[in-house]
Amino acid sequence: MNPEKQQATEQQPDEPVRAAAWLLTGISIATASIYLLHRKHKAAQARRRAAQTLRERSLTERLTQTGIELVPLLLPLLFEHRHERKPAVVSAPPKPRTAYRIGAYALPILLCLALGALAGWLQHRAMVEWYPTLLKPAGTPPNLLFPIAWGIIYVLMGISAGRILTATEGPQREVLTIWGIQLGVNFLWSILFFVCRSPLLGMIDIVVLDALVILCIARSYRVRHDAAWLLLPYLLWILYATYLNGWILAMNGPGI
Repeated sequence: MNPEKQQATEQQPDEPVRAAAWLLTGISIATASIYLLHRKHKAAQARRRAAQTLRERSLTERLTQTGIELVPLLLPLLFEHRHERKPAVVSAPPKPRTAYRIGAYALPILLCLALGALAGWLQHRAMVEWYPTLLKPAGTPPNLLFPIAWGIIYVLMGISAGRILTATEGPQREVLTIWGIQLGVNFLWSILFFVCRSPLLGMIDIVVLDALVILCIARSYRVRHDAAWLLLPYLLWILYATYLNGWILAMNGPGI
């Protein structure tokens, strides 16, 4: 046999072994490279996350620090704003003292009763000598009813004036002025009708009185409603008295 051919035949079994070795070496190198790249990628991701966390923490710390620094500046503004928005406490108007309240009711009542008593005393002679001789309508009340009715009405008039005097708002002076004028016109009616014995003058006076009482009720209602309602019996009574005065004037003449 040729020695060269024998040597080539002996070397052929080594070729597959070397090829397998090179293949395993290549696979190992590729696996190691992939592993190193994977580790590098994870390390890079970890660094990015750490950097992001650090930035977020820094931002939070800066915001917190800024807020802490702004608190001393914002607190005065906040308290000032709340002070401005706080509704002002409206103090209730002071209530009149007890003595004043008692006088505010007692004095008008006493004034009305005093004028009523004076008018009754002045007209007593006419009530005895002249009034019984007049022609009167069938609905004329008995003489005894007049002082009782007027006594109740005078008390209600005085209470109404007291309600106006103790009010804390409204046109008190205007109402009290009208109230005083109508009381004077009321007293004057007794003088004109009974003392002067003139149904005509009495009729003129009582028509004016009706208008004044209506005006007083309207003005009193603007101050206190109950003050106006207290004058309603007074208005009804003088309207009835107006009817009686007009009937007597028509049936008996003007007088004087």
